[in-house]
Amino acid sequence: MTKMLLILTYAIGIYALLVLFLFFFQRSYLYFPSKEKIDVSYFIDSGLKEIELTTSDGLVLKSWFKKPRTQDGYTILIFHGNAGHVGHRVEKFKRFITAGYGFLFLEYRGYGGNPGKPTEGGLYYDALSALEFLSKQQISSDKTILYGESLGCGVAVKLSSEAAFAATVLEAPFTSIADVAQRHFWYLPAKWLVLDRYDILRIIGNTKSPLLVIHGEKDNIINISLGKKVFDAAPEPKEALFVPNAGHNNLFEFNVEEKLLIFLEKQKNY
Repeated sequence: MTKMLLILTYAIGIYALLVLFLFFFQRSYLYFPSKEKIDVSYFIDSGLKEIELTTSDGLVLKSWFKKPRTQDGYTILIFHGNAGHVGHRVEKFKRFITAGYGFLFLEYRGYGGNPGKPTEGGLYYDALSALEFLSKQQISSDKTILYGESLGCGVAVKLSSEAAFAATVLEAPFTSIADVAQRHFWYLPAKWLVLDRYDILRIIGNTKSPLLVIHGEKDNIINISLGKKVFDAAPEPKEALFVPNAGHNNLFEFNVEEKLLIFLEKQKNY
């Protein structure tokens, strides 16, 4: 009995250490920034120019911007996912750039050579600085399309719940990071340990823009059931594109851009 009690004590101790490790190092499991300074080669022939954004907490962030082709055109503000840097997304949106949309590829703090460390509050400050920049370019919110990619969906929904925009697009959204963490770390009380929660499901009902949700049915990073919950809780007008056989990172290999362009063109006629 004493031996069994000793084994149980060791097991509980190891489990507790694992929980503590996950809690203190959790942001290392959430954010995977490429810290290298972004090379201009990513933006060749795109028309995008490097700009500087100043956040309310004093950081200066390098980002990339291109005005829309026409004076009354629309600009897409990109909030990318948790890995890499914004330069990796330029090729993905090349067809939209060619179509004449303006673009602001916001680069977060701690990514792409930018100062600071990413947190939920920090990324929100970064997003507000991007909106302030667009306003100074005479690009109003009703001419701005928010595009959230994976983790960036949390930023896009936060903004969309606070003001009306031309449209909001969510690629592989989730209900909350707590729910995603619990699915991946099912053997730990992960959902109770999360600091940066990005609680989309709690605020999606407050969104004030036409919504498009895009999600791959074979997404093994963010299960499609979470994306469907977000869509069901969102107010009208809304559309969904649930893509059979698509995973988390290959959605644009399934003719998504064509349907996305149709959705965006439709918003111009509202």
